[in-house]
Amino acid sequence: MKAGQKEALSLQEIHRRFRDEWVLVRVLEEDELGRPLTGIVVAHSPDREEIYAAQSRLRGDFALFYTGEIPKKGYAVAF
Repeated sequence: MKAGQKEALSLQEIHRRFRDEWVLVRVLEEDELGRPLTGIVVAHSPDREEIYAAQSRLRGDFALFYTGEIPKKGYAVAF
């Protein structure tokens, strides 16, 4: 797992910089539906379990999401 950065980023920029990774973001701004718009990346990793571990140590308003392509229903992925 890599530590995040200190700068505020838009969700689009987070997706661009951390492609195909799990990211944990301290939310700074939300839209009217409560969806994150900007935030600070606290941690990122291709390994979801590492991000879950980082999240368990934090309190506050955070978002955790995957920046890659999610397989369509009916498809399987093997590693």
